[in-house]
Amino acid sequence: MDLLTRTELELLAQPGPEGPHVSLFMPTHRFGSDIEADKLRWKNLVTGVEDLLLQRLRRPDVEALLAPARDLQDNAMAWQYMSDGLAMFLRPDGQRTFRVPAPMPELATVGDRTVMGPMLRLFAGDERFLLLALSQREIRLMEGSRNTVEQIQLAEVPTSLAEVVDPQEPRSDTMARAAAGAGRGGPAVFYGHGAGDRHLKKDEVVRFLRQVSSGLREVLEGETAPLVLFGLEPLVVTYREVNAYEHLLDEAVVHSSDQLSIEQLHERSWPLVEQRLRTERGQVIERFHGLRATGRVSSDLGTVAEAATEGRVETLFVQADPWCWEQVAGNEAAIVELGSDERYAEFEQVDRAAVATLNNGGRVYATSQTVVPDSPVAAIFLY
Repeated sequence: MDLLTRTELELLAQPGPEGPHVSLFMPTHRFGSDIEADKLRWKNLVTGVEDLLLQRLRRPDVEALLAPARDLQDNAMAWQYMSDGLAMFLRPDGQRTFRVPAPMPELATVGDRTVMGPMLRLFAGDERFLLLALSQREIRLMEGSRNTVEQIQLAEVPTSLAEVVDPQEPRSDTMARAAAGAGRGGPAVFYGHGAGDRHLKKDEVVRFLRQVSSGLREVLEGETAPLVLFGLEPLVVTYREVNAYEHLLDEAVVHSSDQLSIEQLHERSWPLVEQRLRTERGQVIERFHGLRATGRVSSDLGTVAEAATEGRVETLFVQADPWCWEQVAGNEAAIVELGSDERYAEFEQVDRAAVATLNNGGRVYATSQTVVPDSPVAAIFLY
């Protein structure tokens, strides 16, 4: 799947070159007969955007902008590997596509900027976390939420001890054992019976986990989600010693991950995340109410949006369930031209406030808890 980091989000949210920006969102299915229906819905969504753009642009320019969306439409293999939601962002200077483990509204927007609201719910929500399953046989990094986790492909990160340990010359007091996951003809790892050999093996594990941590530093650059470690105690303890990720949970699931499915990994790890997020969110909401007499908080959307643009928002709460833009759901996909439909004016303002808060280093919470009744936002200001 495609890991959306804060750095990636900020790049998407930055102003692009002059010209139309298209944001496409749609719920998808992982398997079954619904896949064909998804392809048809995507086609209809893209066609709706095309009809809108042709009212303003030459056909060759429209076709060039929408080419990645049409390519995906015709890519039968890609539709076999979808997640729960799909998002695509098209601008004159390029495109980005994300398969995400959360449903998206069926929505397309066209305007002078990228719309990030549906992705912000995934990114800034109070349920998102990362899970690192530690094993000498296989390292697995996953991104998850309350209901699911999905494995992230690690191209430049060693995922087994066999990848970093060189074969040694066998001695009379050692025995060779095929490295797990090495496959036919793969390297062997030699396990000795003496104290020196046991120390060497420990050094190899430390070197392996240090390389894993180093590789993940680049993968997780800009990421802020809590990370749960899952593995046997020696690996968990050793990884903590070499860890380079700032948001590692103090709690871990101490259990072998080798024989567990990703569903079982999720089942055992989610309670740790839920407790951490509930505590953290409650503390911030309590702080908001404690500052109400100081002038450093507001729940007025216009005031909050202006402060966010000025970089004055420290923490922004946005109403979830439904989140901004999810309220457009209906029998037909919504094709929205930004700035031209009063029905979506509030959604646009909330979207801009959230993007501006993140771009200026603030924190966004998408929460189903009521912070202030009858307002889609609440904010704590820096000053």
